[in-house]
Amino acid sequence: MSRGWLAGTERWAVAVFAAVLPLGQAPAEIALVTGLVAWALRAVRERRWGPLLKNPLSGLLLLWFGLAVCSTLNSIDAGESLDGWRKLLKQFGFYLLVFDAVDSPQALRRTLAGCFVGLTLVVGDGLWQAAFGRDLVYGHLSTYTMPSGEPVFRLSAMFDHSASLAIYLVSFCPLALACGLGGERRWRLPLVGLAGLATIALVYSRTRGGIVGFVCALPFLAWWLRHWAPAVVAACAAGLQAATTPPAIKAWAATLPTLLHQLTEPERLMYWQAALNMLKDHPLVGIGTNTFARAYASYRIPGDPYAEVGPYAHNQYLQIAAELGLAGLAVFLAVVGRLFLAVHRRLARTAASFEAVVSAGLGAGLIGYLILGAFESSLFYGRGSLTFWFLAGLLIAVERLRD
Repeated sequence: MSRGWLAGTERWAVAVFAAVLPLGQAPAEIALVTGLVAWALRAVRERRWGPLLKNPLSGLLLLWFGLAVCSTLNSIDAGESLDGWRKLLKQFGFYLLVFDAVDSPQALRRTLAGCFVGLTLVVGDGLWQAAFGRDLVYGHLSTYTMPSGEPVFRLSAMFDHSASLAIYLVSFCPLALACGLGGERRWRLPLVGLAGLATIALVYSRTRGGIVGFVCALPFLAWWLRHWAPAVVAACAAGLQAATTPPAIKAWAATLPTLLHQLTEPERLMYWQAALNMLKDHPLVGIGTNTFARAYASYRIPGDPYAEVGPYAHNQYLQIAAELGLAGLAVFLAVVGRLFLAVHRRLARTAASFEAVVSAGLGAGLIGYLILGAFESSLFYGRGSLTFWFLAGLLIAVERLRD
């Protein structure tokens, strides 16, 4: 088995992952595992420990994993916490794979092509769902039933929930827009058009956190690119959201006492209070990684009917703090800070280069992802967590590429 073959497998696995991520957890996992196996074999054969030892995030990731191990001392379910260790190792390994595989402008372009293939699949499936009432891949319905019993048109495309669609679109649509505005001339119109359709799909996902994150992220993209178009897209998205809000949603919002309730739904406030109760009980290292759902019943507030809330707090920051304490939240924020430092360094080096354009698009996608994470536990969803570590790997990889 040649060394070049292993390196090529890494690069193609990352590109294929980007293309198949929307299709489901299984296709994405197959591409991920294929790449990780090739990366591990190449590291052993060539004794390539550079990506581990010299990576800008390695120290923080090691500290993150150490906190997860320490948090297990407080866990009510050691088995769940051990599974949390496994998830972290997979996510960190995927980040290192992306960083190692995207080691040249050619590898970057191949990976971006995968991203845009995936985004095209999502937009196409969303259009199909809008036209025929079901998505083409899994048959998901395009209607959502309000608490009043009224149906509302709401896109989810090939994702199992509209929130998952929003996480994907808010992360990758800015990248398509950035490359459409500052990339190769022959691809500018198709990518701008793709970003426009993705924006419409995001609006019709009816995900409040998604549209808030997107509208807040695009002005940063406009600033980084020194181009007015992203700000106009943000304004159009906000206007379309306001103009097309269904009467049933407006009537539902009118029954809620404050804007905070309209943005969060009353249930989220209860989830958040339970997370805060967990944090108060174990403020330093949390209740144990991957145990939020198992511990929820013990920390819910009086009158909370959700003994089983499912695996998420609907706020990734509170869920990290609940499971890994303030120390874990601090490490996560340090990782995020380092990613934005990568954007700054890339733009400061040569703002007009293609790599700088890509970094700006990735940075805007990360901003949208982080804002949406205040309403959803994006970092704890299967494909949502992989999206974060994919963006992280690309940002650090692009930072090191020469112009």
